[in-house]
Amino acid sequence: MRDQLLDQLLHKVSKIEDKVTSAKSLNGGFDKLLIEVEHIKESQAAVLEGVRGVKKNLYEPDSGLFSRVKELESESKIRAAYIKETKPALEFSKELQIWKKHADKELEQFEALHIEFEKLKDWKQGAQKVIWLIATAAGGMWVKHFMDLMMK
Repeated sequence: MRDQLLDQLLHKVSKIEDKVTSAKSLNGGFDKLLIEVEHIKESQAAVLEGVRGVKKNLYEPDSGLFSRVKELESESKIRAAYIKETKPALEFSKELQIWKKHADKELEQFEALHIEFEKLKDWKQGAQKVIWLIATAAGGMWVKHFMDLMMK
């Protein structure tokens, strides 16, 4: 029995030895694990630095995203007030444009009438000259006829 017990013990010791020699943790596994943990730490530091950069870009008082959004909101309010203020002027401007188009058409008509009036004045002057010529001729004939009557 003693031999059997020794065989069992030897067998168990041999199993333990196999496990120890084949264990990854004891054969450089911890070193590899330590290297991987170090790599994770470095990655975490890089991620943390990136998050800090993002936080800085968001919360920077002068150039951060939130300050720029606040500036844009205030500028948007100013623009909205300007639009509200200038909208009636814009409507008035549209009315003025319509009025100007109508006035331009009337001005063109007036200029056409003015040109026609000038032509009529020229025609009138010509007609007056013809009438004076006829009247002078008629007067001259009347005077000649009257003189002929007086001479006879």
